Amino acid sequence: MQIILIILGYIKWHYGKSLLSLTKVWRNFLYFILDFFSMKLLFRNFFDPWKRMADNYPKNFNLKKYLYVLITNIIVRVVGIMMRTILIITGLSCYILLILFYPIVLSIWLVLPFIVIILIGLGINLIIK
Repeated sequence: MQIILIILGYIKWHYGKSLLSLTKVWRNFLYFILDFFSMKLLFRNFFDPWKRMADNYPKNFNLKKYLYVLITNIIVRVVGIMMRTILIITGLSCYILLILFYPIVLSIWLVLPFIVIILIGLGINLIIK
């Protein structure tokens, strides 16, 4: 009688409370990915120079120095755009993989008690033979 109550309690926990907890953990992972890669900040500062490495323009007009600073600033902005693009693609890839991974984990979690019972039966079968 006691073993039946334990099994029923486990089934209630496995298919009830733990499924809700699994969903909460998955949602926290999704928020973590967005926060870890700073997606909102990357999109907001997409065209900014990389590591704020822009040069200042000269106070008195000198065409050679002005063009040098202009080209340097363009290069630093292009590098910033490329780096942010790589980070955004990486972050979105991790986010999509996490979304695709959740149904797999959920399916495994739902059939896990049956897998354990089958493995115990196979173990007993191996011991008997």
